[in-house]
Amino acid sequence: MYSTIILHANLQYAEIPVDEIPNVVEQSYIPVLSLLLDIPNIAVVLNFTGVTLEILNNEYPEVIELLKEGIKKEKFELTGCGYSHPIFPLLPIEDINKQIEFNLEVLEKTLNYVPKGFWLPELAYDPTLPKILKEYGFSYMFIDDELYKMSSPLLNDSTRYNTDYYSATHYVIDFLKAKGIFRKIILFRRAIKRMKKILKNSDFEPVEIKGAKGTITGLRVPQSWSIFTSASLMGYPFLSIKNVTKIISRFSKQTGLVIPYGTDIEFFGYRSFVDGKLIAPESLKKLLIRIMNISNNSMILPAKYLENNKPSEIGYMKTGSWAPDRRLDLWTKDEDNQKLERLCDEARWYMNQLSPEEIDDELWKHLLMAENSDGRGWDPIPERRLRCFNHALEALKIAKSKYLENIYSKKK
Repeated sequence: MYSTIILHANLQYAEIPVDEIPNVVEQSYIPVLSLLLDIPNIAVVLNFTGVTLEILNNEYPEVIELLKEGIKKEKFELTGCGYSHPIFPLLPIEDINKQIEFNLEVLEKTLNYVPKGFWLPELAYDPTLPKILKEYGFSYMFIDDELYKMSSPLLNDSTRYNTDYYSATHYVIDFLKAKGIFRKIILFRRAIKRMKKILKNSDFEPVEIKGAKGTITGLRVPQSWSIFTSASLMGYPFLSIKNVTKIISRFSKQTGLVIPYGTDIEFFGYRSFVDGKLIAPESLKKLLIRIMNISNNSMILPAKYLENNKPSEIGYMKTGSWAPDRRLDLWTKDEDNQKLERLCDEARWYMNQLSPEEIDDELWKHLLMAENSDGRGWDPIPERRLRCFNHALEALKIAKSKYLENIYSKKK
């Protein structure tokens, strides 16, 4: 059995104010990375967005040093990502390319690192991405296992005869929103029962995802595992680290890469996942040690795992994300987001009238920052959403100014 976990870091976090960044670093990033380095034979995947790495490199170099140490000791494998953590299926192809390029440049500059794997922000996917990622040298990406499974047979979302997808997340949401202790107990038991059933039927075998004009290897990340593991670390009734490792041990004879946990690093030491239940970094250490002690289990970095374990299955995955309904509505239906996207489209129109030489990094960065998903989805605080608006307006201002300069110069 082979296993790993994934920790995602994003200092543009939707619900975290900018002035809280020092606390995030002190209470979460430093202690978590330090304890990971202290665990022998650990092998974990880290996804730090380009913007996050820039902030850390400029203001918190001690975190960069911890990352470098983990990479040198082959304990950490970092992934590629979008520079500002955008929803790729909602972007024009040129913007996707720029998001990837800027992120790669930051990884090279701060860590002297070239990633082989790719973390899609919010695991949002569309069929054009395999070809694009391969062109940038990526050999694999992480995929939402539930989105993959619901893509076959391919169901048309607009057909009224097709039932809405009900994921493990929905059961948890039902429990959290329930009123009254009796109702909460019933829905809690239903959520746990449903999740355990999903967990036991998990498939961690890699799959070759067939996209438009290309394929790429997909490593499955079951969101239900992350929910169950988080609940266990928070000490909910009838759940524990022992429960988690007991179910994981059922996969000891599998050849797939078992990923029982993929979550935000900020949930350790800094941010409560739910109900004010804060998970201490030490709890993560206990979980990892228990996982490593499972018979026949070896923690391994994905790139190394794929050297000797190629996909035997080829499949299709439809456009979607790991939002509860597996759609993109979370980032498109809100009126603020629609206005924000109109501003971005206006900026893009002016940029399309300019020569490549006229579009500098400053202009691109403003547009890319406006595309940040955390300012658009989930429950962003006003500060985060307004930052997206400010960047969109700045991109529009710069692009329009250059366009008008060209028009006036031609008239002269």
